Amino acid sequence: MLFAGILLQLFPTNSEIITMATISDDIFDVCIVGAGIAGSTCAFYLAKKGIRTLVLEKKKFPRDKICGDAITERAQIHLNRMGVLQEILAEKKGNWAALGGLVSPSGIEYYGDSAKELDQHLVIAVKRKILDEKLIRAAVNQGAKLVENYSVTDTILLKEKGIWTIKSDKSKKEFKAKILIVADGAASHLGRKLGLVDGPPQATCSRAYIESGSHQFPYDGVCYYPPNLVPGYCALFKEADGDVVYCCYIIPGGECDTSHLLELHHKFIKEDPFMSKAIGPNPKLEKMKAATIRFGGISKSYGDHLLILGDAAGQIDPVTGEGIQYAMDASEIAASTIQEGLKRNNLGERFLKRYHRRWMKSFGRDFKWSQRMVKVCVKYPIFLDAFASVSKRKGDKFMTEWGKIMTGSKTKINFFLPKLAFPLAFETLRLRRKRKKLAKKDK
Repeated sequence: MLFAGILLQLFPTNSEIITMATISDDIFDVCIVGAGIAGSTCAFYLAKKGIRTLVLEKKKFPRDKICGDAITERAQIHLNRMGVLQEILAEKKGNWAALGGLVSPSGIEYYGDSAKELDQHLVIAVKRKILDEKLIRAAVNQGAKLVENYSVTDTILLKEKGIWTIKSDKSKKEFKAKILIVADGAASHLGRKLGLVDGPPQATCSRAYIESGSHQFPYDGVCYYPPNLVPGYCALFKEADGDVVYCCYIIPGGECDTSHLLELHHKFIKEDPFMSKAIGPNPKLEKMKAATIRFGGISKSYGDHLLILGDAAGQIDPVTGEGIQYAMDASEIAASTIQEGLKRNNLGERFLKRYHRRWMKSFGRDFKWSQRMVKVCVKYPIFLDAFASVSKRKGDKFMTEWGKIMTGSKTKINFFLPKLAFPLAFETLRLRRKRKKLAKKDK
């Protein structure tokens, strides 16, 4: 035992480095609650700047996260900087999405190859159980400290000293930090307790993996828009191990609400003619899992010595449910803002407001265009039909433009620029006239 102890001191394992026993009682610069995409990415950028960072995670890695597993271009930039994308590719744990498309509400199909058009990939599929662990390990390798199995139940700010005390009712260990970052997910119990996150999440999604070898899915990724689900949608993405991730997103505004998720999840995969055909007759699905989604951005993501980040801040696109890239963008913005604040010895609410302004300028304002798109899709689902129809005529180039906008590489305002708006408007009118003629014939 003595010899083993000496060996551990000389050659500590990763898990030893980051246990509570090795975390000192010193005051950290930053304490992040939650080691998801947002928390881990922010910890990486903070630690890289030499800022003493602690991350508290209620579970132990590897742990799962309900997600569609589609990692977009903007997120890939951060993964590349962190060295995570290189690891994923070297270990063959990511599947580049090339062949795919969408099925519109009236059943117009378009499939193409965006990679041929772009000479690059808009999306790579990576299971979150893999991705999240790699992200937090990248942060730890930069110098961030991680404590797992620590559920934060109380936080107290001593305003005179500008120091947070972070506690758990399951542990006697308390931590202190100059800045608290809340990145505890869409429900954000801590954010709500602190009074900055208001109300429950608005949307919900389901996920089930379809076992490799039990399906016939021929594409890398396809979005399906069943009529009664719009503005929500279903998605199928192929993983590196051959599994297919199946998700159903319920977005407020249409016929369905969150209470319908269980019913619709099973109904679509079995009864939707396009999905059932693509998957094949005997898919082996895991039990459905569900998660809530807070989107559109909260009105105030800052306070005295405090920032809210990622899903907790509603940094999710209202029309797609995409949040990974926005969480990572906001994480970098938060880290830069904190570095400035520490240099100036100013971590008050007025100073940290610039974090909110910066992420709103970067992507938050685009969420307002997404909200408008949600309303358009609900009122005029033919708009989605028009896109699929125009894509069939114009090919991959047109679909790729759509893909760039929907994945956040371009802002939603691009939908209203002439090269997209005019073809879609004309095609919408053409489809309406065609349907009116068919309706008259039927009478």
